[in-house]
Amino acid sequence: MVGKSFEENVVRIWRFLVNDKVSSIGIYGMGGVGKTTLTKHIHYRLIETQECVFWVTVSREFIVTMLQDKIAHVIKLDLSDECNEDKRAARLHEALLSLNEKFVLILDDLWEGISLEKVGDPLRVDGCQLIITTRSLNVCRQMNCQEIIEVETLDTDEAWDLFGEIHGRQTTLNPQVREIAKSMVEMCDGLPLSIITLAGSMRGETVIQAWRDAMEELRKSVMGGNDDMDDKVFKIIKYSIDRLDPILSLCFLCCSLYPQDHKIPRSELIKNFILEELVDGRTSMKSQFEKGHSILDKLVSLRLLESTRVVDECDSVKMHDLVRTVALKITEGKTKVIGGHCVLKEIPNEELWSKDLETISLMHNDINEIPIGVSPNCPNLSTLLLQRNLRLRFIADSFFSQMRSLRTLNLSETDIEVLPDSLSNLERLKALILENCASLVYVPYLGKMKELTQLDLSHTSIKEVPRGMEKLVDLKFLSMKNAYNKLEIFPTGLLPNLEKLQCLHIPYEVVAPIEDIECLQQLEEFEGRVRNVRDFNRFVKSRENRVHSVSYCIEVGNEHLGDEEDDYADSVECMGYTSVVFFKTDFSDEEMIIILPNGIGFVKFYECDSLSNCFSDDFDTPSSLHTLEIKKCGKIECILKNDRHSVALEHVTLADLPDFTGVIHKQNIEASLLGPPRFSSLKSLWISDCNKMQKLGLPASEFPNLETLSIKKCSDIEEIIEDNEEGGGNILTISLPKLKWLELYKLPRLRSICNATMVCDSIHMISLSSCLLLKKVPFYFPRDDDVINDGLIYSPPTTLKGIELGEDEEEWWESLEWEHPSHKNLVQPLVTFESSSEVFY
Repeated sequence: MVGKSFEENVVRIWRFLVNDKVSSIGIYGMGGVGKTTLTKHIHYRLIETQECVFWVTVSREFIVTMLQDKIAHVIKLDLSDECNEDKRAARLHEALLSLNEKFVLILDDLWEGISLEKVGDPLRVDGCQLIITTRSLNVCRQMNCQEIIEVETLDTDEAWDLFGEIHGRQTTLNPQVREIAKSMVEMCDGLPLSIITLAGSMRGETVIQAWRDAMEELRKSVMGGNDDMDDKVFKIIKYSIDRLDPILSLCFLCCSLYPQDHKIPRSELIKNFILEELVDGRTSMKSQFEKGHSILDKLVSLRLLESTRVVDECDSVKMHDLVRTVALKITEGKTKVIGGHCVLKEIPNEELWSKDLETISLMHNDINEIPIGVSPNCPNLSTLLLQRNLRLRFIADSFFSQMRSLRTLNLSETDIEVLPDSLSNLERLKALILENCASLVYVPYLGKMKELTQLDLSHTSIKEVPRGMEKLVDLKFLSMKNAYNKLEIFPTGLLPNLEKLQCLHIPYEVVAPIEDIECLQQLEEFEGRVRNVRDFNRFVKSRENRVHSVSYCIEVGNEHLGDEEDDYADSVECMGYTSVVFFKTDFSDEEMIIILPNGIGFVKFYECDSLSNCFSDDFDTPSSLHTLEIKKCGKIECILKNDRHSVALEHVTLADLPDFTGVIHKQNIEASLLGPPRFSSLKSLWISDCNKMQKLGLPASEFPNLETLSIKKCSDIEEIIEDNEEGGGNILTISLPKLKWLELYKLPRLRSICNATMVCDSIHMISLSSCLLLKKVPFYFPRDDDVINDGLIYSPPTTLKGIELGEDEEEWWESLEWEHPSHKNLVQPLVTFESSSEVFY
């Protein structure tokens, strides 16, 4: 945002926050004027200064329990086991008291006064300061805000500057276009949201006639009606939406089906675009996802959507509440979005289900049943969204009887146990989404749904594949992963009927029928378990020379590894993540060549005792392989034997390897000190319970990009880093320029981290415990010629934030040797003594 008043408001609010006597601040102004933007600026500033701050978006449709849950979430309190409002409020208050520090609570988008006692009574907690944003001055007064700030519209110069900031080519517009643009900006009356959406919609326009036509369209749009500012901003936003091409407009309107202020995962929206055939279905899934991201990027660029990745690192987007209101107004009559944020407790009355209705969204509510007799007459209804009604347990058979045009039904994250048999008659259904219906045990006959392209039964409790699936010849997406160990077998002979399948997820608990999967010519994504190396090789060979590349997560072995160790399988969703896990896999057949194809990113070996003593003897590591994990494999002694062999690995984890002696075979360690680095891409190295390893077996020059080094519970290790470089003067130095975190735990024979001085310009955290023979921490301390007091001529590593030591190790810490007496004093303020359970994991 730009403008003198914006900066003045920032200064005023900051002054109030540093004044402990101001406990509550109200920020008000009309919709779209920039209240939330102003507050976000304060929020970021508080974070930068390491202040404790909590942000909660309230929104227009809220109930007390929903707001309690939101506040509980940001302060990491679980209230799911308590229903009583007053008891929940008391627990919130106790949790806020237990913070024991000054904090700021921001309640954004408050539409009416609320009882703070119901949400933990934060102003009765010492050190709490409250900020609210609202459209109403009366709300600020009802909340007894000590200081109140009005956010006003921009003046003419500020408005033009904001337009230029968003449009990006303001200074290069020719004089005639500049005048037209200024006239268009004037029609926005200084309201930032109007200016932002207008500027976004005009990006890329260079032809003067296009600008003239746009100005005329805008003038017609805002003419007539009353002079109410909300009416004018509505018209300007609608004008920006009307300028979208038809496909972009439909994609944009899809986003309005979610509750107000909801952060919508990009992947979820893109799946909707694909389902609604808004992206070209003839291309690969990867191309479709790329096109979907391009559409969302365009809508963000046009300022009709906001990216939330910057705020919370979540790959999501959201709509400004005013933009959403306009979008819903455009589709009024054909689309209804009711409730959200758990406001709705019952299915709406049948009068609201009009015959013209095409889409209804009841998602994120608290409906617990759809009772017998409810049968809305909606012959044109194509989309019904009921997801995340967490307590929805029963749907009457009558409910779907007059919805014969239904194309999309989303019941994900509900508590439904048995789907009604009337579901079978939805012959035009294209998508049936039942993801995370953990109680679901019965799905009726699906054979009539000849147009079904997407069936998601993941994270359900079904015991068998639904009847009639062999008739779903148009099916492209089938997910049955994580069936809670209830699905006992996946039938052979089914998949060849589904020749259009592009995405297939089968539970790891059952063996995937490899002979059927080989028949799927269009398969692009697969998740499941095959029985042995031979079947894995068959899968890899069946994917060769296909038009589209394949992403997959495959387990190889007679048993499923189990939930505790299958963190690799967070999904191959959104394409490109390919992994293989070998669990108790038999590699003893010497004639069997194991294929690790190029494109594979993650490989894990767990309890594979038939591996040879060197990983590189069994496998050629493709350049795409970035993560390697080897755990509980009895014979492994090293990763590399050939001293000229290099790998592109970025992350390596080695655990519970009783014969492991070092990364490179001990007979080749000296040779490894020569030539280029073998692990130049390595970013993290985790080693634990490798009790024959005496040295890591590599010099620091092998790890130019290492960021994390963790070695734990290795009883024989004596030295970590080899040194093979000589520094200036008589001092040996080695460099680990990107090392951020060093963890050493339970290394009873460790005598040296490194014989040289370690230059670690990025070191952030050092964790040491139960390394009692270690006598020295050899980090480089830069000279500081400006500090002469008391003979101190050094400064600590500038990036170092902390040194964590085990409890009861003060005496050992005091006994450590330092290159200079001042070094220990310099880092002493950073030292904390913690129990091992708190520090090491």
